[in-house]
Amino acid sequence: MSDLLTTVRASCREALVTVKDVSHRAPGSPTTQALLVGALVGFLAYKATQKRYRLPPGPFALPLLGNVLSMADAKEAFYVKLRRWAKEKYGPVITVYLGPILCVFLNDADVATEALVKKGEDFAGRPFLHSMDVFTEGSKSIAFADYSPAWKLQRKIAMQALRHYMSGKYLEKVVHQVMDMVSDKMAAEPGAFDPHLYNSSLMFHIIAIICFGEVKAYDDPELNGIREIFDKFSSEIGNGFFEDVFPPLRYWPTKKYTRFMGYLQGFLDYLYKNIDQHRASFSPDNIQDLTDSILLAQSEAAREESAEVMAMLTDQHVGQTISDMFQAGVDTSRRTLDCVLLYIAGHPDIQKRAQEEIDSVTGSRMPGTGDRHKLPFTQAVLYETLRLGVVVPTALPHKTLCDTTVGGYDIPKDTMVFVNQWAILHDPKTWDQPEEFRPERFLDDQGNLKKIDCWTPFSAGRRACLGETVAKPELLLILACLLKRFTISLPEGAVYDPEYNVAAGLTIHAPKPYKVVVHKR
Repeated sequence: MSDLLTTVRASCREALVTVKDVSHRAPGSPTTQALLVGALVGFLAYKATQKRYRLPPGPFALPLLGNVLSMADAKEAFYVKLRRWAKEKYGPVITVYLGPILCVFLNDADVATEALVKKGEDFAGRPFLHSMDVFTEGSKSIAFADYSPAWKLQRKIAMQALRHYMSGKYLEKVVHQVMDMVSDKMAAEPGAFDPHLYNSSLMFHIIAIICFGEVKAYDDPELNGIREIFDKFSSEIGNGFFEDVFPPLRYWPTKKYTRFMGYLQGFLDYLYKNIDQHRASFSPDNIQDLTDSILLAQSEAAREESAEVMAMLTDQHVGQTISDMFQAGVDTSRRTLDCVLLYIAGHPDIQKRAQEEIDSVTGSRMPGTGDRHKLPFTQAVLYETLRLGVVVPTALPHKTLCDTTVGGYDIPKDTMVFVNQWAILHDPKTWDQPEEFRPERFLDDQGNLKKIDCWTPFSAGRRACLGETVAKPELLLILACLLKRFTISLPEGAVYDPEYNVAAGLTIHAPKPYKVVVHKR
């Protein structure tokens, strides 16, 4: 849901404000001491690491701030700048310092495959980020936990629950149920509207049913409140936390960090209220939703696994597993829908071809999960959206578990490593005219969907996104249902603008705000 790169844009401004403020304080004040110690430790670590290892090249790093200032650019997203640096100066493996923290960025498919697949265990860790440690109640989530036997078991439990509750006829039933409600609201719009609210409502209602069995009214205040919390999460995380660059400053938190923790508590209250209700009524003979399924898996694991492992799978681990499922089922999915509606509205010929395919397969009925492999062009539309509009362009950060190498360079143990998915998915060596929306690039000469190895919007290797096997059929079904019901177009006189919104955050790739008009078919 976040990574350290998100610190850069607002944090560099905040860093300058903080440093300026510190300069006016007494030399012996705690904040001044923390900054000076952080600067000294970072500088010494930087020098020691440079002498011991043959690190990848990168821009000159300032003491204390590292490369934060060079990353702050209101006109160019950092993942775009990384690709430019890789092409023009440094090559595909680049060293960057976030404050005193050594980071390595991988900017093409070859080095990413070397790290995540060929040397997967070397790069399978997760770095410690204070904000995410708090957010995940001590790094107890699947997404942010370090690589360990407990993590493997936790992921196994989650996969079992996902396969049952987010696939097949159950998923189809839930999507159809929510689509009926949300599409009626969309159809009632008198003119052009921003689809983001409807995409968000769609995904929140689907995941609330799957996770908690909650069938809510469209305007349910509790679920709308959680949606608003997630919107605030995106705003605050997208701009980053200075506390993650200089952890001692968490003892003197910024207002932004304090606000974030308030939002976090609101979400955790909602999460554990529902989990506690499920625990109180839990029956292994009456499993009704994903939370029940995870509680069942936990109880079964307690009988099969060692006491040492089960001691690491506490109720908080269960809560964070459900939190992972809830977040994965909402945030990237709703932003992917934002992208795909813009792309098909701006390409009516592509939209018409997908509708013709859907109609030829489904006739008068709505699309179902069983139609997936009969809709290759519609799948290609989704795959091209996930490529061109990759939502999390640098993915979650990895951590090296040992001294290793990539691209011919040394990577020390405990180094934070990012994969620039945006650069890989926009590499002209792989993708002809990569800035164009061209779904047919995913089809072979017979019109069948083909595999492209460099298509990795869900990352790869041991830390690949847990929800990939669920997200693709779910998003395809939603897209097919939308195109079955509506023709989606831009307002009269509007200009199609596929450019990303730099202000959305350094690690969120999102379109600029736009409006559409829908017409019932």
